[in-house]
Amino acid sequence: KMSSGPPPKSAAAAAVDEKMKEYRQLEAMQHNVLNKRQQFLSQLQENELVKAELDLLDDGAPVYKLIGPVLMRQDTDEAKQNVDKRLEFIRDEILGCDRKVEENKGKMQTVGEAVMKMQQELQASAMSAAQEVADEATAAMEGA
Repeated sequence: KMSSGPPPKSAAAAAVDEKMKEYRQLEAMQHNVLNKRQQFLSQLQENELVKAELDLLDDGAPVYKLIGPVLMRQDTDEAKQNVDKRLEFIRDEILGCDRKVEENKGKMQTVGEAVMKMQQELQASAMSAAQEVADEATAAMEGA
């Protein structure tokens, strides 16, 4: 009785599948880092607008901060310092994302090259096996 499942994979084909899985995981990580970076860029723009608005205020102008459901009066200088700290934090996070993107690119290239090499070796092996079968068939026909 023959099994109806797919034919068993060679160890080489399984290794290619494993490397492809690793590559897809790196792609997913890269996608997440790029999404996070985009969020930080949006926050950066938003906070730069807040900073510009605060810079337009006269000294002593009232500034309010939303804390939960309540607007609380805040010192203008304190508000400016808070926004400056937030901007610094966001810029640092963007730089961290940029480093991670470059790191992931390097890993993806290394794994991608390994996958291509393994696939080429599989193809060469399959062609060699096919040639052997063809040579045996030719020899058998000539010998008959």
